[in-house]
Amino acid sequence: MKFRKVLLTFVIGIAIQAAVYIYLDSVLFAPASDFQIGGTNQQEQLGFGVEPNGQTYYSYDKRFMAMIVDDNVSIYEAGKKGEPQRISLHGRKVSFFEWLPDRNLAIFATYGKDSKTGKYGVYIAQHNPLYPDRELNTPIEDAPRDSKIVDVAYSTATNVVYMKLEVGPNQYRIYRTDANYDTRRIRVQAENIGRIAVFYDSDTFFYDNLRTGIVYMLDGASSTWREISPSGNFRLVGIDGQEIYIAEMNHDDKVVAAYRGRLKKGFKKIATYKTPEDFSKITLNSMHEASDKLDSTDNK
Repeated sequence: MKFRKVLLTFVIGIAIQAAVYIYLDSVLFAPASDFQIGGTNQQEQLGFGVEPNGQTYYSYDKRFMAMIVDDNVSIYEAGKKGEPQRISLHGRKVSFFEWLPDRNLAIFATYGKDSKTGKYGVYIAQHNPLYPDRELNTPIEDAPRDSKIVDVAYSTATNVVYMKLEVGPNQYRIYRTDANYDTRRIRVQAENIGRIAVFYDSDTFFYDNLRTGIVYMLDGASSTWREISPSGNFRLVGIDGQEIYIAEMNHDDKVVAAYRGRLKKGFKKIATYKTPEDFSKITLNSMHEASDKLDSTDNK
């Protein structure tokens, strides 16, 4: 009898749990309920350069969800029934997708042959689901055939967008477009480029050279550039506000230390890894944790 009571209690518990999931799935989060809510910036989680086909992306306030399947992007609004907004890609595929961290605006890139003209093209686009008729779609005029945008850095205050265009194995170009839709190639001191980033409030662009281990800064307004990383082999992790995070690499291309810095102030080591880490495991979140730990130690 005890066994039957335990079994019955277990079954009831599972049934209650299932009912809760069904309610969340079909009522509370409809029509976007069939998908698990993830972070607003999934590109870092997926891995830079990984195409977003089959992924779902949520805006910063979870009001909108974008679902990407092959050459189709569908935008759902939380709690709203009916058909989603559908973005026509004209047969092209999505190579990058991201919602901005502070507003309901999606930045995405497409590539491939146009289903109507048959011509190959690479485009950077913006879509605001609140004003779907104002969609912007800008071509990269001199993009080589079979190239595609694999990473994007957006300055939210200046409306400047930097794009990393893959043109071959370990070969990349950088393009820039602004609020006036002036799109052009930016000549940089690297071909095998790692991560890219830009200050949110100024046209200040950052990238690294994977061959030499140097991190660079570019002033978009003046087109001047300079090296910002210390002597050694470094990679760019990312930007948060005015803070710049970089990782020191060893000869096996593993991370041995992390640094935090600012322009004109230099860098400070915030973490040393006794066991070298894969660079893919080093994120801005891990940098924040290391930085906070160091600051709490310094304040004691």
